[in-house]
Amino acid sequence: MIDTSSALSETAEHVTVSPHANSFAAEIGGVNLSQGVSDAEFARIHRAFLDHKVLVFRNQSLEDTPHQAFAARFGTLDGHINKSTRQKNMPNVQIFSNVGGDGKTTGVHPEKGTLVWHTDKSYTATPSLTTILRSPAIAKEGGDTLFADTARAYDALSETTKAQISSLRAVHDWARSRIKSDERPATEEEITAAPPVDHPIVRTHPETGRQTIYVGNHSSHVVGMAAPEGEALLAELELHATQKQFIYRHKWQVNDVLMWDNRCTLHCVEPYDAAKEKRAVHRVVVKGDKPV
Repeated sequence: MIDTSSALSETAEHVTVSPHANSFAAEIGGVNLSQGVSDAEFARIHRAFLDHKVLVFRNQSLEDTPHQAFAARFGTLDGHINKSTRQKNMPNVQIFSNVGGDGKTTGVHPEKGTLVWHTDKSYTATPSLTTILRSPAIAKEGGDTLFADTARAYDALSETTKAQISSLRAVHDWARSRIKSDERPATEEEITAAPPVDHPIVRTHPETGRQTIYVGNHSSHVVGMAAPEGEALLAELELHATQKQFIYRHKWQVNDVLMWDNRCTLHCVEPYDAAKEKRAVHRVVVKGDKPV
């Protein structure tokens, strides 16, 4: 849990929090992330992060160094398992781009796994707390990022379903998720670095105490359940959690900074014409806790 008590005596009234219509996601104003944030500003941002789960910062001319510095306020940075997308000089920065060295589009969206519902790094023992993206290039059509509020989705389950899944655990597997998203196979190095792990399907948020549905593309099967039955249950829960009433759609603008709480959301990228549209995001991930 992040300690913001040192900022309680300070004020940051200039930092504005403008919730989305359904209060899932909020836009933050009055801060310049490239200059860093004070303790009081961070405390206000952190409170909004817990309240709204997805935060949007517009018009941020942010480079990789201050991007990392802002992320580090939330905890330990955590590089991606896919080393090919890491920034060479800053391995905790990952670059997803369909723009080649010649400035032309490659025609392929990088990492097909981002096109399906998932929560970041759930295939590790201590999955991501938050992911922070910035957008130096955006698609003019398509390429929106969709988020599902899995805490509200859990609240909306029937009492029968809550009881059914209360003690169940799902295996999360990097290698299996690559197959499910039709990506290149996991390498032996990646499998060694991230062997399959199991997490509770009903996860308790370590800071808010709310219960959430913890599934997604990285989840492979249910422990102790026949594979077809377990896969069907995971698919049913994902379908429930991604209903329209639980969704926030983020329409990117150049120089957006977008962050979300991986402990209580699912997300995916909407398709776009990767041959026609240039799209690039820089990504920094903060390591979280073992799900309980």
